[in-house]
This record gives sequence, structure tokens and C-alpha cells, in this order.
Amino acid sequence: MSETKPVIIYGAGGHGKVVLDALLRSGRAITGFVDDDPQRAGGDHCGYPVAAQPGDLDPPGAAELVVAIGDAVSRQRATARVEELGYRLATAVHPTAVLAGGARLAPGAMVMANAVVNPDASIGRGAIVNTGAIVDHDCTIGDFAHVAPGARLAGGVSVGARALVGVGASVIPGVSIGADAVVAAGAVVVTDVEDGMKVAGIPARQIG
Repeated sequence: MSETKPVIIYGAGGHGKVVLDALLRSGRAITGFVDDDPQRAGGDHCGYPVAAQPGDLDPPGAAELVVAIGDAVSRQRATARVEELGYRLATAVHPTAVLAGGARLAPGAMVMANAVVNPDASIGRGAIVNTGAIVDHDCTIGDFAHVAPGARLAGGVSVGARALVGVGASVIPGVSIGADAVVAAGAVVVTDVEDGMKVAGIPARQIG
């Protein structure tokens, strides 16, 4: 079973630390980190080795891999690379997170400490539900999207691929946030946000 396999964490940065903690507290074994920064390769991060390529740690089939890179585009590209190498994506769920019945997590999803994912919500590939975030019933979080710490999504909200819902932002029921959109920290979203749009304020309005 995959749960017995160790995990390689792609990304030896701040989010990698958070994912490491979630995995360790869930009882998963960690092989080490992979990072694209040549200055980090060959060193260590949080007491684990950092390699330039996942194959330098474990071959495909011997370990799973989770891509813990904060930037959505970089996370998507790294995920495509490791899947081409044959690695299976692991999910990372902190044991204090609440996953309700019917909640669905795609491969590579990350749900951090004290986050809540309520019934029939769907979390996409490589998506992040960060510390203390709330994703209510029937929400859909797209691939590689990020619901930042303390953000609150009411029921039926849709978040598109690679979108960011910032720290402490709130989204009312049924609102759609488009792909690659950015909701600023603390914003209150009461109307749909188009693809690529940046919004901020209370109520949230387009900026930039």
C-alpha cells in the first residue's frame, strides 16, 4: 500500500517545512527534499538531505512525492516533471485538520493544521488548503489553487486553477473565483471574480 512508502518533499523552503510537519505528525516516513536551487542541493533542510533530483533519493515506485512549492505555476510545472519521471503524488493532511464525509482530495493535495474541509467539497491536484482555512460544503478548489491561512470559503464557492485566496479573506456562498485570480488578504468577496483578476477590499473590487 502507498501509505507504507516514504515521501520525498519537492521544495526545501518555508512551505516545505509546513508539509514536513504535517507528514511527520501523520506518521509518514520522509526520505528527504528536492530543490531546484543548486545552492541547496547537497545540503540539508530541517535535518533531511536535499537533492537536485528525486532519483538521487529514491527511484519511482520506492517513494511517493509531494510538491511543496508555494508559487502555483512553479508547483504545477514541478508536478508535471515528477509525474513524467514516474512518481506517484502523495497527499499531505495534518492530523488536526477536519475532513468531513464526502470531502475529496486529489493526488498531491495539501491540507494543513486546523483546516476544515466540509462535506462534498473537492480539493484539486496540488492544491493547498493552508493553516486554519475553512472550505465549506460543496466547494470546488481547482488544481494548484491556494486557500491561504485563515481564509474562509462559504458553501458552494468555486476557486479556479492556480488561483490564490489570500490570508484571512472571506468569500460568500456560491461565488466563483476564476483561474489565476488573486484575492488579497482580508478581502470580502461578494461577486464573481474573473480569470486572472486581482481584487482587494471590503467588498472586494478589482485592483491593478
